[in-house]
Amino acid sequence: MVRLGVAVPADFLAQIDRPDAQVTAVIPARNEEATIAAVIKECLHYAGQVIVVEGGSTDRTAEVAAAAGAQVVRDHGLGKGAALRLAVAHVTTPICVFVDADGSHDPIDIPLLVAPIKAGKADHVTGSRLLGGSDELHGGGDEFLRLAGSAFITYLINLRYGARLSDSQNGFRALRTDLFKQLKLGSRHTTIEMELIMATLAAGRTLAEVPTHERPRAAGYSKISLAQPGTWLAYGWSLVTGLCRRRTRLTLPALPSA
Repeated sequence: MVRLGVAVPADFLAQIDRPDAQVTAVIPARNEEATIAAVIKECLHYAGQVIVVEGGSTDRTAEVAAAAGAQVVRDHGLGKGAALRLAVAHVTTPICVFVDADGSHDPIDIPLLVAPIKAGKADHVTGSRLLGGSDELHGGGDEFLRLAGSAFITYLINLRYGARLSDSQNGFRALRTDLFKQLKLGSRHTTIEMELIMATLAAGRTLAEVPTHERPRAAGYSKISLAQPGTWLAYGWSLVTGLCRRRTRLTLPALPSA
Protein backbone atom coordinates (compact mmCIF):
# COMPACT_ATOMS: atom_id res chain seq x y z
CA MET A 1 0.00 0.00 0.00
CA VAL A 2 1.11 3.56 -0.73
CA ARG A 3 0.39 6.36 1.75
CA LEU A 4 -0.02 9.64 -0.11
CA GLY A 5 -0.25 12.89 1.81
CA VAL A 6 -0.39 16.40 0.43
CA ALA A 7 2.24 15.75 -2.22
CA VAL A 8 0.65 15.20 -5.63
CA PRO A 9 1.92 14.93 -9.21
CA ALA A 10 3.15 18.17 -10.74
CA ASP A 11 0.27 18.40 -13.23
CA PHE A 12 -2.41 18.09 -10.52
CA LEU A 13 -3.33 21.78 -10.53
CA ALA A 14 -3.76 21.72 -14.31
CA GLN A 15 -6.45 19.05 -13.91
CA ILE A 16 -8.62 21.06 -11.51
CA ASP A 17 -11.98 22.22 -12.87
CA ARG A 18 -11.45 20.50 -16.23
CA PRO A 19 -13.51 17.44 -17.13
CA ASP A 20 -11.27 14.40 -17.47
CA ALA A 21 -12.31 12.23 -20.40
CA GLN A 22 -10.65 9.20 -18.78
CA VAL A 23 -12.86 9.38 -15.70
CA THR A 24 -16.46 8.35 -15.04
CA ALA A 25 -18.12 9.34 -11.79
CA VAL A 26 -20.49 6.65 -10.51
CA ILE A 27 -23.19 7.78 -8.09
CA PRO A 28 -25.48 5.23 -6.40
CA ALA A 29 -28.72 6.99 -5.42
CA ARG A 30 -32.02 6.14 -3.80
CA ASN A 31 -34.46 8.86 -2.79
CA GLU A 32 -31.88 11.64 -3.22
CA GLU A 33 -33.99 14.02 -5.32
CA ALA A 34 -32.96 17.03 -3.21
CA THR A 35 -29.20 16.64 -3.72
CA ILE A 36 -28.56 14.58 -6.85
CA ALA A 37 -28.58 17.43 -9.39
CA ALA A 38 -26.01 19.48 -7.47
CA VAL A 39 -23.74 16.45 -7.01
CA ILE A 40 -23.90 15.60 -10.73
CA LYS A 41 -23.14 19.17 -11.81
CA GLU A 42 -20.15 19.33 -9.48
CA CYS A 43 -18.84 15.99 -10.75
CA LEU A 44 -19.12 17.13 -14.37
CA HIS A 45 -16.43 19.74 -13.67
CA TYR A 46 -13.93 16.89 -13.17
CA ALA A 47 -15.31 13.74 -14.85
CA GLY A 48 -16.08 13.27 -18.51
CA GLN A 49 -19.15 11.18 -17.74
CA VAL A 50 -21.50 10.66 -14.78
CA ILE A 51 -23.52 7.49 -14.26
CA VAL A 52 -26.27 7.46 -11.64
CA VAL A 53 -27.47 4.02 -10.65
CA GLU A 54 -30.94 4.51 -9.24
CA GLY A 55 -32.11 1.96 -6.69
CA GLY A 56 -35.88 1.92 -6.56
CA SER A 57 -36.54 5.50 -5.49
CA THR A 58 -40.04 6.65 -4.61
CA ASP A 59 -39.21 10.24 -5.52
CA ARG A 60 -37.96 11.89 -8.75
CA THR A 61 -34.28 10.98 -8.31
CA ALA A 62 -34.00 9.36 -11.76
CA GLU A 63 -35.74 12.18 -13.63
CA VAL A 64 -33.72 14.89 -11.86
CA ALA A 65 -30.46 13.01 -12.50
CA ALA A 66 -31.15 12.65 -16.22
CA ALA A 67 -32.04 16.34 -16.51
CA ALA A 68 -28.77 17.26 -14.79
CA GLY A 69 -26.73 15.43 -17.45
CA ALA A 70 -26.17 11.95 -16.02
CA GLN A 71 -26.68 8.59 -17.64
CA VAL A 72 -29.23 6.83 -15.45
CA VAL A 73 -29.05 3.08 -14.90
CA ARG A 74 -31.91 1.42 -13.03
CA ASP A 75 -31.25 -1.37 -10.59
CA HIS A 76 -33.55 -3.38 -8.33
CA GLY A 77 -32.77 -1.72 -5.01
CA LEU A 78 -30.59 -4.61 -3.82
CA GLY A 79 -28.07 -2.37 -2.07
CA LYS A 80 -25.05 -0.18 -2.75
CA GLY A 81 -22.67 -3.00 -3.62
CA ALA A 82 -25.03 -4.47 -6.18
CA ALA A 83 -25.61 -0.97 -7.57
CA LEU A 84 -21.90 -0.30 -8.06
CA ARG A 85 -21.32 -3.61 -9.83
CA LEU A 86 -24.21 -2.88 -12.17
CA ALA A 87 -23.04 0.66 -12.88
CA VAL A 88 -19.41 -0.27 -13.57
CA ALA A 89 -20.59 -2.69 -16.26
CA HIS A 90 -21.64 0.47 -18.16
CA VAL A 91 -18.36 2.36 -17.62
CA THR A 92 -16.22 2.74 -20.74
CA THR A 93 -13.45 4.96 -19.32
CA PRO A 94 -10.26 3.50 -17.79
CA ILE A 95 -10.92 5.08 -14.37
CA CYS A 96 -14.07 5.24 -12.28
CA VAL A 97 -14.72 7.32 -9.18
CA PHE A 98 -17.44 6.49 -6.67
CA VAL A 99 -19.29 9.44 -5.16
CA ASP A 100 -22.18 9.43 -2.69
CA ALA A 101 -25.40 11.14 -3.75
CA ASP A 102 -26.07 12.97 -0.48
CA GLY A 103 -23.58 15.81 -1.01
CA SER A 104 -21.15 14.62 1.68
CA HIS A 105 -18.29 14.04 -0.78
CA ASP A 106 -16.67 17.08 -2.37
CA PRO A 107 -16.11 16.43 -6.10
CA ILE A 108 -13.27 18.95 -6.09
CA ASP A 109 -11.22 16.06 -4.64
CA ILE A 110 -11.77 13.88 -7.72
CA PRO A 111 -8.50 14.97 -9.41
CA LEU A 112 -6.66 14.23 -6.16
CA LEU A 113 -8.06 10.68 -6.09
CA VAL A 114 -7.36 10.08 -9.77
CA ALA A 115 -3.84 11.55 -9.94
CA PRO A 116 -1.94 8.57 -8.41
CA ILE A 117 -3.67 6.18 -10.84
CA LYS A 118 -2.82 8.30 -13.87
CA ALA A 119 0.76 8.62 -12.60
CA GLY A 120 1.07 4.82 -12.36
CA LYS A 121 1.54 4.90 -8.58
CA ALA A 122 -1.68 3.12 -7.64
CA ASP A 123 -4.53 1.04 -9.02
CA HIS A 124 -7.03 1.97 -6.32
CA VAL A 125 -7.09 5.20 -4.29
CA THR A 126 -9.28 5.69 -1.25
CA GLY A 127 -10.20 8.98 0.38
CA SER A 128 -9.43 9.18 4.09
CA ARG A 129 -11.75 11.12 6.39
CA LEU A 130 -9.31 10.57 9.23
CA LEU A 131 -6.63 12.46 7.31
CA GLY A 132 -8.90 15.01 5.62
CA GLY A 133 -11.53 15.53 8.31
CA SER A 134 -15.19 14.60 8.56
CA ASP A 135 -18.21 16.54 9.77
CA GLU A 136 -20.19 13.31 10.25
CA LEU A 137 -17.98 11.09 12.41
CA HIS A 138 -18.25 13.05 15.64
CA GLY A 139 -20.88 14.32 18.04
CA GLY A 140 -23.14 11.49 19.18
CA GLY A 141 -23.56 7.83 20.05
CA ASP A 142 -24.22 6.71 16.50
CA GLU A 143 -21.17 8.60 15.26
CA PHE A 144 -19.06 7.04 18.01
CA LEU A 145 -20.15 3.53 17.03
CA ARG A 146 -19.40 4.22 13.37
CA LEU A 147 -15.95 5.60 14.16
CA ALA A 148 -15.09 2.80 16.59
CA GLY A 149 -16.34 0.12 14.22
CA SER A 150 -14.44 1.62 11.31
CA ALA A 151 -11.22 1.80 13.37
CA PHE A 152 -11.53 -1.85 14.43
CA ILE A 153 -12.18 -3.08 10.89
CA THR A 154 -9.32 -0.97 9.53
CA TYR A 155 -6.96 -2.39 12.16
CA LEU A 156 -7.81 -5.97 11.18
CA ILE A 157 -7.36 -5.22 7.47
CA ASN A 158 -3.98 -3.60 8.13
CA LEU A 159 -2.92 -6.56 10.27
CA ARG A 160 -3.96 -9.15 7.66
CA TYR A 161 -2.55 -7.44 4.59
CA GLY A 162 0.36 -5.44 5.99
CA ALA A 163 -1.27 -2.15 4.99
CA ARG A 164 -1.31 1.25 6.70
CA LEU A 165 -4.84 2.43 6.02
CA SER A 166 -6.49 5.01 8.25
CA ASP A 167 -10.03 4.71 6.81
CA SER A 168 -11.50 1.55 5.28
CA GLN A 169 -15.16 2.63 5.15
CA ASN A 170 -15.21 5.78 3.04
CA GLY A 171 -17.23 5.39 -0.16
CA PHE A 172 -15.25 8.13 -1.93
CA ARG A 173 -12.62 6.36 -4.02
CA ALA A 174 -11.12 5.94 -7.48
CA LEU A 175 -10.21 2.66 -9.20
CA ARG A 176 -8.99 1.41 -12.49
CA THR A 177 -12.15 0.17 -14.17
CA ASP A 178 -10.51 -3.03 -15.37
CA LEU A 179 -9.43 -3.80 -11.82
CA PHE A 180 -12.97 -3.44 -10.49
CA LYS A 181 -14.34 -5.67 -13.24
CA GLN A 182 -11.81 -8.44 -12.53
CA LEU A 183 -12.18 -8.51 -8.76
CA LYS A 184 -14.60 -11.16 -7.57
CA LEU A 185 -16.94 -9.00 -5.50
CA GLY A 186 -20.07 -10.22 -3.77
CA SER A 187 -21.18 -7.51 -1.34
CA ARG A 188 -24.69 -6.25 -1.90
CA HIS A 189 -24.59 -3.43 0.63
CA THR A 190 -22.22 -0.74 1.95
CA THR A 191 -19.79 -3.51 2.86
CA ILE A 192 -18.60 -3.10 -0.73
CA GLU A 193 -16.15 -0.43 0.49
CA MET A 194 -14.08 -2.72 2.67
CA GLU A 195 -14.50 -5.64 0.27
CA LEU A 196 -12.96 -3.54 -2.50
CA ILE A 197 -9.97 -2.74 -0.30
CA MET A 198 -9.37 -6.33 0.78
CA ALA A 199 -9.89 -7.68 -2.74
CA THR A 200 -7.39 -5.16 -4.14
CA LEU A 201 -4.76 -6.05 -1.55
CA ALA A 202 -5.35 -9.79 -1.93
CA ALA A 203 -4.90 -9.43 -5.69
CA GLY A 204 -1.48 -7.86 -5.19
CA ARG A 205 -2.48 -4.52 -6.67
CA THR A 206 -1.36 -1.15 -5.32
CA LEU A 207 -3.66 0.70 -2.94
CA ALA A 208 -3.11 4.34 -2.01
CA GLU A 209 -4.83 6.72 0.38
CA VAL A 210 -5.24 10.48 0.13
CA PRO A 211 -6.93 12.96 2.50
CA THR A 212 -10.48 13.97 1.53
CA HIS A 213 -12.96 15.96 3.57
CA GLU A 214 -16.49 14.74 4.24
CA ARG A 215 -19.18 17.40 4.46
CA PRO A 216 -22.44 17.03 6.39
CA ARG A 217 -25.21 15.30 4.45
CA ALA A 218 -27.03 18.05 2.57
CA ALA A 219 -30.48 16.44 2.81
CA GLY A 220 -32.28 13.17 3.38
CA TYR A 221 -31.16 10.39 5.73
CA SER A 222 -28.55 7.66 5.95
CA LYS A 223 -29.55 4.33 4.47
CA ILE A 224 -27.38 2.50 7.05
CA SER A 225 -29.14 1.58 10.29
CA LEU A 226 -26.88 0.42 13.11
CA ALA A 227 -29.98 -0.59 15.06
CA GLN A 228 -30.62 -3.47 12.65
CA PRO A 229 -28.90 -6.77 13.57
CA GLY A 230 -28.63 -7.51 9.86
CA THR A 231 -26.25 -4.57 9.45
CA TRP A 232 -23.81 -6.01 11.97
CA LEU A 233 -24.12 -9.49 10.49
CA ALA A 234 -23.43 -8.18 6.98
CA TYR A 235 -20.33 -6.30 8.11
CA GLY A 236 -19.08 -9.24 10.15
CA TRP A 237 -19.52 -11.71 7.30
CA SER A 238 -17.91 -9.42 4.75
CA LEU A 239 -14.97 -8.78 7.07
CA VAL A 240 -14.35 -12.46 7.81
CA THR A 241 -14.58 -13.51 4.15
CA GLY A 242 -12.37 -10.61 3.10
CA LEU A 243 -9.70 -11.43 5.67
CA CYS A 244 -9.72 -15.05 4.47
CA ARG A 245 -9.22 -14.17 0.79
CA ARG A 246 -6.48 -16.14 -0.87
CA ARG A 247 -3.63 -13.95 -2.08
CA THR A 248 -3.11 -13.97 -5.83
CA ARG A 249 -1.38 -11.75 -8.38
CA LEU A 250 -3.76 -10.05 -10.78
CA THR A 251 -2.07 -8.73 -13.92
CA LEU A 252 -3.39 -5.57 -15.56
CA PRO A 253 -2.31 -3.89 -18.80
CA ALA A 254 -0.87 -0.41 -18.85
CA LEU A 255 -3.42 2.38 -18.74
CA PRO A 256 -4.10 4.06 -22.09
CA SER A 257 -2.47 7.46 -22.46
CA ALA A 258 -4.69 10.52 -22.15
